[in-house]
Amino acid sequence: MIAGITGHQNLGDEETISWIENCLEQELRKYNITIGLTCLAIGADQLFAQVLDKFNIPYIAIVPSEKYVETFAQGSDRENYNKYLIKAKEAIKLDFPAPSEQAYYEAGKYVVDHSDMLFAIWNGKAAKGLGGTGDVVKYGKMKKKKIVHINPVTREIKIIK
Repeated sequence: MIAGITGHQNLGDEETISWIENCLEQELRKYNITIGLTCLAIGADQLFAQVLDKFNIPYIAIVPSEKYVETFAQGSDRENYNKYLIKAKEAIKLDFPAPSEQAYYEAGKYVVDHSDMLFAIWNGKAAKGLGGTGDVVKYGKMKKKKIVHINPVTREIKIIK
């Protein structure tokens, strides 16, 4: 089964991140995920790639645009992005000349369209800008995808239909 990810960049404190990681591990086993799709953004996307890598599950990186790497600060953020990009089974670069909200939204839609199900590490609130987690979840619902909502605020996991 192919699983995509959408989620926040800021996941909270170390305890919350550990809880999310444990949830992802549990859900990957539960649904027998065989491949993942991720945009490798800081936070949820990179944590998903890390967990997939830990379980030797291949993933495809969806790169929203040219110069996407420039959205990552020099140092560990950019190093982590490059590390996960190199480990990806494949990288698919969308045809946007530069990072933008539209590029991020199209990348999120690509993840939904090419996945059997979606993991959403999401506080349940509306997106702050086009292409945010709330928008991708809304699109996933419209496409009738199974969405596993991992809420880092309430510490609940539920299925969104």
